[in-house]
Amino acid sequence: MLMSIKKLLSGFTLCVAAATIFPAWSAQAANAREATTAIGAASIEHAFSPDDGAEALVLKVINTSVSSIRLAAYSFNSPTIVAALLDAKKRGVDIKVLVDAKRNQRSNSMAALNALVQAGIPVRTIAVYAMHHDKYIVADQRTVQNGSFNYSKDAATSNSENVIVLWNQPTLAASFLQHWEDRWGKGVAYSSR
Repeated sequence: MLMSIKKLLSGFTLCVAAATIFPAWSAQAANAREATTAIGAASIEHAFSPDDGAEALVLKVINTSVSSIRLAAYSFNSPTIVAALLDAKKRGVDIKVLVDAKRNQRSNSMAALNALVQAGIPVRTIAVYAMHHDKYIVADQRTVQNGSFNYSKDAATSNSENVIVLWNQPTLAASFLQHWEDRWGKGVAYSSR
């Protein structure tokens, strides 16, 4: 009986702690375009598309990066995302992009990839899986952007998508980078066509 009470109190303490750290989370999600929840020095933002700021949040990650961007994509054809990556390259950010080989054979995807390669951004395609369905960015080895959002025009304007950004989370970023490096090693260099 005493052990059951201790477990109950322990569970209750965790619930109180979660409520303190993440106050009114569901209300924030329902009432805000982008909600930010502070967790020490780290923070979380999220947004949705087509009309609730998802692309703007992805652009915020790219536009605020200062040293590196590692992007993994399933579908990649967004002129807006390409322009932001090209601007980041001009700022001196080290960028590498990895995309699914089969999904990015359409002319709009090839145009996007060609623009990156022509600007000196290394791009690889990966075909060793049924699909490379990853969709994330690791920025500055500290921040992770993840979610269902493809880096495509449709994701921004037509699809129901989600984006979450975990700012200043170097341990999480290291895990995503390890996964990204593994997939990069299995990819092949994309040549401008």
